[in-house]
Formats: sequence, C-alpha cells, structure tokens
Amino acid sequence: LPVTGLPDSPSWLAGFARLALTAGLRLLELGVALEAHGQNLLVVLSGSGAPLRLVYRDLADIRVSPARLARYGIAVPELPARNLTDDPRDLRRKLFGSLVAGALAGTAGSGAALRAALEAVAGDLPRTADVQALLEEPLPTKALTLMRLSPGHAGDIWTDLPRPRPVEAPSSV
Repeated sequence: LPVTGLPDSPSWLAGFARLALTAGLRLLELGVALEAHGQNLLVVLSGSGAPLRLVYRDLADIRVSPARLARYGIAVPELPARNLTDDPRDLRRKLFGSLVAGALAGTAGSGAALRAALEAVAGDLPRTADVQALLEEPLPTKALTLMRLSPGHAGDIWTDLPRPRPVEAPSSV
C-alpha cells in the first residue's frame, strides 16, 4: 500500500478511515472488538484505488461482550474466558489500539495526517459512548517493547497516546 502513494492523498486516507471505523465501531456496538492491526485487516481496493471493503482474519485475540451481544439478542458463542469481557475500556483498547493506533496511524504515516483523516470522518460516525471515547480520550496503544522485555508478564501492556483529534472549544454564547 505505501508504494502506491494512495495513503498520501487526504481524501483516500479519509475514505479508508471512514470504511474501517464504520465497520469496527458497528461491531464494537454489537459487542465484538476486533484486533484490527495491519496483519489482520486487509483493504480491498476498487479499480481506481478507492477503499472498497475490508477483509478481516484471525479471530484469536478479539474481545466479546456478552452484555452487548445480549442487548441485540445475539447468543454468546463458545469462547475462551480470556476473550470475554463487558469492560468498555478493555473493548475499546482492543479496537482503538489496533485499528486507530495501529492500522490507521501506520497507513497515515504521521500524527497530523491521522488527525486530518479523523477530522474528515468524525461527523459521519454514530454518536455513541465508544465514538465519544475515541474522539475525546487519550488513544490506547500496546506498549510492545515493554511487553517483549517483560517475559514474566502474561497479556497486553497498554499505554496512552494523546488523543488523535482535538476536542473543539465550546462556542461562546
């Protein structure tokens, strides 16, 4: 993807962000937090190079919320206990840390480009608590180096980056 030059286009990057966030946030609302980093998330391009659809692989590290699934009348699948959580922070970390801090940031190539793409699509995203957290709270990301240097620690270690999109100042009345 980087050699195509497509991610250098702000409109292309916004289109990719819109597609990825719309799908990821809808699944999160339903109760499934994907680990949508660059190895698990593939973008299918149209003949002109526009982001058309996504292909996701590897369900091993997803997180599933039994409570959110139940809200939509979806039975909880048989999964290992480590994949199940109703903690919004755990669910958001899994999706935002992989999709936004991973796939989108890596594709954008800079904080400024990521911020611009999020600004371009923020108005198109549904108004949910998850979207509010994405736009207003620090961005979770895995502390990969620390994880690799901590062989006695099982599981993810997280850190926070500054929020990717500045919150608008309230307008004066």
